[in-house]
Amino acid sequence: MMLFKTLYHSPVGDLSLVADETGLVGCWFVGQAYFERGLTSQPIMRMSPVLDATCAWLDSYFAGECPSVELPLAAVGTDFQQKVWADLVEIPYGQTVTYKDLAEKRGCKSAQAIGGAVGKNPWSILIPCHRVVSSDGSLTGYAGGLDKKAWLLAHEGVSNIS
Repeated sequence: MMLFKTLYHSPVGDLSLVADETGLVGCWFVGQAYFERGLTSQPIMRMSPVLDATCAWLDSYFAGECPSVELPLAAVGTDFQQKVWADLVEIPYGQTVTYKDLAEKRGCKSAQAIGGAVGKNPWSILIPCHRVVSSDGSLTGYAGGLDKKAWLLAHEGVSNIS
């Protein structure tokens, strides 16, 4: 399977975007935890329709809009991870939920298990794992770094972060 890659220069740091012929494999902050995790071959630096659409989505997001275009995502992860990532998509722009909230919704006894799945989300920003906070509202657990998480939440107008 051929992989395509481009770098997207965002206001909060460079993002590595990788796609195959069917969808976006990942959107990672360069150097983050789990960077390009799961890639089985070396992507070539070339644009594709999926990468074009992803760049347009990111342009819209960083322009302060709430992009609604659904991007094709290449399936990765365990069933549990995919269910948690589907829950993340439901978190509205400019709002947060807690790991505990997600655990209760998923019927999972462990907020830490939820945190593990959230942390391995390969689609930073696009699947909004930055909108998940601890029970006391503090910022924890963002693979791209807490400074980026704080920036993204502030960009979305979230003011009750600590």
